[in-house]
Amino acid sequence: MKTPLIALLSIFLFAFTCTGDKKTEDLTGLEKEAAEAIEATGLKAKDFEKNLDQLLTLEMAAQVTGLPAGEAKKDFSSLSVSYRWDSDRTTTVEITKGNKMTVPASNRIELSWVKNTTLEEFKRQHRNPTAEELAKGEVAIDKKMKELEADGKATNDQSSAASGIAKSAMASAMFEDVPNLGTHAVFVNLVFMGMPMRDLKVFYRGVQFTLSTDLSDDPAYNDKKAIETAKLIINQKLN
Repeated sequence: MKTPLIALLSIFLFAFTCTGDKKTEDLTGLEKEAAEAIEATGLKAKDFEKNLDQLLTLEMAAQVTGLPAGEAKKDFSSLSVSYRWDSDRTTTVEITKGNKMTVPASNRIELSWVKNTTLEEFKRQHRNPTAEELAKGEVAIDKKMKELEADGKATNDQSSAASGIAKSAMASAMFEDVPNLGTHAVFVNLVFMGMPMRDLKVFYRGVQFTLSTDLSDDPAYNDKKAIETAKLIINQKLN
């Protein structure tokens, strides 16, 4: 039996989409909007599924980071591509509640979650929710975990643990608008399984994508490099 903790991020994203005005069951409407976005721009996110490393190339990553391309390690899937370099930095991770460990930290830049959407839908999903919307999201999480239990994919203890982590992550999420980047862009801050996360999400010409950078212990530097990378992708690959 697989633990639901493996799919926690997906569950969190599912729940967060339930905090908006539209019902998540209205998939036909969302698919229609995505199709309209593709028709309007000609950019199909699916065209990038098997070659995300062409949307963010090793050469682009090396240019942004200033690190040698030949020393990079690439991790690649249909959902993401990341480039990592060894560093002398360390980070602290929480193994279990109250139990932390210091581990080596790579210099990393990652592109993920490339998909077609509309500006309206992007803005709806990437804004600070109200207390009422957060409550609806918690209900959605509980519903999802009960479905996993009913399908035999999780025990009660596993679903309870997963639910708690997902709810905590959702409650911690904060969105900051980023001016003069694409059509619309935001930084997303949240704490997931005890680890602070900060991603840049960008919408441009019917396509949204996510960038995560960890190149320094200085958050402002990481933000600067994420924005620089987004502009490279837009100017070199999406125009």
